[in-house]
Amino acid sequence: MKKILSFSLLFMFSALSAFAGHVDTYGIGSKATAMGGAVVAGIDDPYAVYYNPAAMVNIKRPTLSLGTHIVDPSLTIKEYNVETSGLLADPSFEAEDIQDRSPLLVVPHFGYVHPINDKVTFGMAFYVPYGLDLRWDDNGATNPAAYNTFHSWYKREVLTPSVSYKFSDKFSLGAGVSLGKAQAGNERIRYVPAKLKSSAAWTAVLSALRPGDPTNAATAAGLAAKYTALGDATFDMSYEDDFNISYNFGALYKFNDKWSAGITYRSFSHVDLEGTAKVTPEQPLWGNDDLDSNTSVDTPDSVQFGVQYKITPKLSIEADIVRTFWSNIDSYTVEFEDDLLNVAGASEEIYQRHWKDTWQYKLGLEYKLNDTVDLRAGYYYDESTVPEDTFDVLWPDSDKHVFSVGAGLHFGNVTVDTVVQYIYIEQVTIDLGASENLNDSYIREMLGYSIHDAEVEAVAEGHIWSFGVTVSYKF
Repeated sequence: MKKILSFSLLFMFSALSAFAGHVDTYGIGSKATAMGGAVVAGIDDPYAVYYNPAAMVNIKRPTLSLGTHIVDPSLTIKEYNVETSGLLADPSFEAEDIQDRSPLLVVPHFGYVHPINDKVTFGMAFYVPYGLDLRWDDNGATNPAAYNTFHSWYKREVLTPSVSYKFSDKFSLGAGVSLGKAQAGNERIRYVPAKLKSSAAWTAVLSALRPGDPTNAATAAGLAAKYTALGDATFDMSYEDDFNISYNFGALYKFNDKWSAGITYRSFSHVDLEGTAKVTPEQPLWGNDDLDSNTSVDTPDSVQFGVQYKITPKLSIEADIVRTFWSNIDSYTVEFEDDLLNVAGASEEIYQRHWKDTWQYKLGLEYKLNDTVDLRAGYYYDESTVPEDTFDVLWPDSDKHVFSVGAGLHFGNVTVDTVVQYIYIEQVTIDLGASENLNDSYIREMLGYSIHDAEVEAVAEGHIWSFGVTVSYKF
């Protein structure tokens, strides 16, 4: 047992460097993922810790499980067009086809469940309930969306010890505490209108404001040098927290041998993040390049309810619904220890979100072909949480259709579960000027006046493939 626990802990801590998928993990454990996550009433492996801790009573022998999912996102932004206006407006510019450059993402998971007696079962699992890691071309000339974001990431990893209690053959309850750690950040390019880099343009402006001033030429050259240095500089904001916490509560009721129902509540987690805002290359003409900063990016609470029906001893079907309360995240603010780049009023950045609550509709099937092979399939529809006015490259999202198939292979005490998942991301069209977050990437003000206004339009779509293997051992 000591060797098993030592190996398990080694696996968990080595996994802390891995990232999750596009907007969430789209499944924890290959069996549940193959069934579209529609398992809250029927799950019988260690990932019940996440899906429904009350269902750990379905596990009759100590079971150790290890696995990973490999995620390959393919996202495209098309017809990205920036229309500019204002005193120092640049010509409008566009990009026809911007393809993400995200690497393959590795999402590990671990679980162990141990029945204490006929009524009490203990379990724990490591998993990534929320995550994102997207990369794009970082050249503003070929990817003007990089002025909004060219790399964004968020991950929350948790270790969840849990316990379930079986009140009767029909009814059980379970609960777990998720002890988490989070990291977040983004990289973007600073957009500077071309005329702010021009000494001649500054000379004309200063001559109009201060006619005959002999220092106008020198001042104009200095201002042009400052903004030329700042143009296309990279802003890198990286954050992490020390600790965060959330809770899982579940109930399971078995009406008879054919029907069962389950419900799980997963609480929100308040996540305080601290880190730095760095500017590359260094900006000696602007002063403080690297600043301590902080923000909070919470994770939402959710409720999942499901009903399983065993059509025959070999064939079962389950339907689940999930309500996620994203509307609790209306905005978040990044605060800096001092004005960023010594620009007055730049001591914070406010990211408007206005996210909306969403529904997921899930369906899962399992057919026990024989004693060795189980066949599985799943589907769910996932509503987008992001409204048009706050759509951006930092947190892109659209309605999704998620399809999955998989198999479970039994070899004595060892079970190997596999899954292939395909996520189709519906096309989303952002009308000209509709996204305030995209527009703000190009809007510049000076002395209280807007000198460079912008309106953005875009079309985005994509898909994600993922492949998973989970190996379990029953003692």
